[in-house]
Amino acid sequence: MTRTFISSCLLCIALCGCASSHPRLDKLTVLEDNWPRAFFFRGSEGKAIQLKDRYPTWDGIFSRLMGIEGKTLEEEVPGRSANINFFTRFKKDHPDQLVLLHYNGNARDPRDAQKFFAGHWVYYNGATIEADVPAEPGPDGLTKIKVSDARLFVVNQGRYKNSNDDIGLCALGDDGKPDWSRSEQVQLVSVDRKAGLIVVKRGCYGTTPRAFAAGKAYTAAHVSEGPWGKHSNLLWYYNHSLACPRDAQGRTADDVLVADLVEHFAPGGDLAAYDGLEFDVLFHTRHRHGGRRGLDTDADGISDFGYIDGVNEYGSGVIKFLSDLRAKLGDDRLILADGHHDTHQRGFEILNGIESEGWPSLRDHDVDDWSGGLNRHFYWAQHARAPVFNYTNHKFIERGEKPGQTRQAEVPWRIHRLVMAAGLITDSAICYSTAPPAEPDESFGIWDELRKGTEHELGWLGKPVGEPIRMATSQPNLLAGMNLAAKMSAEGAMMQVNDNQVTLVPTPIAREEEEPKITLTLHDVPCDGSDLYLTMTAAGEPMAAYPSTIGRLVEASIGKQAYQGWLGPKPFENGYYFKGLAGESVDVAFTFEGREPITIMALAAYAAPDVIVRVYENGLVVANPASHPVTVDLQSIRPGNTYRRLQGSSKQDPKTNDGSVVTGPLQLDGKDAIFLVRQ
Repeated sequence: MTRTFISSCLLCIALCGCASSHPRLDKLTVLEDNWPRAFFFRGSEGKAIQLKDRYPTWDGIFSRLMGIEGKTLEEEVPGRSANINFFTRFKKDHPDQLVLLHYNGNARDPRDAQKFFAGHWVYYNGATIEADVPAEPGPDGLTKIKVSDARLFVVNQGRYKNSNDDIGLCALGDDGKPDWSRSEQVQLVSVDRKAGLIVVKRGCYGTTPRAFAAGKAYTAAHVSEGPWGKHSNLLWYYNHSLACPRDAQGRTADDVLVADLVEHFAPGGDLAAYDGLEFDVLFHTRHRHGGRRGLDTDADGISDFGYIDGVNEYGSGVIKFLSDLRAKLGDDRLILADGHHDTHQRGFEILNGIESEGWPSLRDHDVDDWSGGLNRHFYWAQHARAPVFNYTNHKFIERGEKPGQTRQAEVPWRIHRLVMAAGLITDSAICYSTAPPAEPDESFGIWDELRKGTEHELGWLGKPVGEPIRMATSQPNLLAGMNLAAKMSAEGAMMQVNDNQVTLVPTPIAREEEEPKITLTLHDVPCDGSDLYLTMTAAGEPMAAYPSTIGRLVEASIGKQAYQGWLGPKPFENGYYFKGLAGESVDVAFTFEGREPITIMALAAYAAPDVIVRVYENGLVVANPASHPVTVDLQSIRPGNTYRRLQGSSKQDPKTNDGSVVTGPLQLDGKDAIFLVRQ
């Protein structure tokens, strides 16, 4: 019944999207077909707090690109609603610039959660209360509680290892399951595991202390994240599951969250001027892990990690949440979410796109997951809702010296260029948390590649001329003319060959799998050197028991090198670049998520690195993900055109961006990219 409703919601918003226009969004420069698209990320948020009485100064800093994004509500960082005035005024002053809310989609500060019900949060599996708990705490506001398993409660945890669990107490219903309609929120002070005792501070987060009877009450710790600042609280996980308990009005957590967000964006709301929002850390799956504690999303006191009867009801709930929000906000607001990890949401056809927080990922300082990063963005470019707006938040981090501390990772200029080039190749906008050094006349730096160096021209490349050119495909296809079916073996499926297509039809399984999959191995793929670029065009039927738009993961691997991509009901080409290979041939393993049929339409392999050229009206971008230098003949790509380098800023990389004309074939170092101006 619920999945039928989700499908109906998807159909409804799809039909609405076909008929609607975007009068608000059509005004935005960042959605025009002039590249690079660039805007400021949360630096605008932090500076707004610092310059709270100096709007003209702040505006002068952050009006130099195509928009801003930041936090202006209280769900994660206390005090950020003070930014609403600056962001709203900015939108009034610059109607063609983007104003986007950054919002935590995973969890919320309980100090800003008055509209939610105690059962709207995810708890760990908990313990029975074994001795009566009085309604009145001790004179110090504390109470000792005897529990059946004190090992389920933890002190000195969280980001900085100095937070204690937030805990819920509730009565047990007649069915022996937690009844969160009769509950209290408390904070853990200490644990005596040997005695089976926890000491808690009573009546927290707006709740009132109440009595609980021995053997008829229950206690569980909140699943939480953070805190994300010195003055922040642990954030409680929303229960996005379809099995989420309902409050007295019959509402789930997502019902309340949708209503709350719609109120902010509605005419007269405090965010009415904004163009939309991006959900940070919104997940499809919650990783299972060992240990005593696990996520309990159906509130039966038993950990399930979001899976009910083998189905990921948490992930399906996230899709329903996004569908409901889209239906309420309509198509003239951007709705985006993080999408740089395989655990992230799968709101294909609902969201306008994704943020990659760090590209390809936050700690991939050498851009090793080049193929995975491209595949993700290429798939979203084809399966996002119009107007499509994917972007890369350029940043790399590394572990700091203290618990929970991170710092910006130092990487060479060439890596910065390579990341920005990937954004252009995938039609993705670029913002950044890692800013370049500011010039003497500015207080916040802008990357040269985003504004034509010292010429400071936005959208300077203009419109793209055709699709990205993958130079490897100009080499001979090593698989051409082969009987590929004869070189394949499958696990979990039988192969059917028809008209040069291979369909993998699942075979019966002896027992239910936690993560069902099909594996296909392509044996003896010929190699000619250390580089191999491989493409696969495939389609897969939607996974049973899930919304039809959910998408399926596919991973290609050679030894320890593994790169992911997406596939769906329509044919899609994923590319995989493998490096440092040895020998005359290799076996390539493809792992497909789910146990539904897969059809492979084409496979190709090239003995070359995945060098990519993207041509624009006013220039071009060349990217080399290989560890070794390459040579690119620009005249073979754009005969009769000449190009020059950017004239770079003094504090970035003027040695590379020296303004010189490129003569002869372009020499490009390993793990590097170049942005060139057409003469």
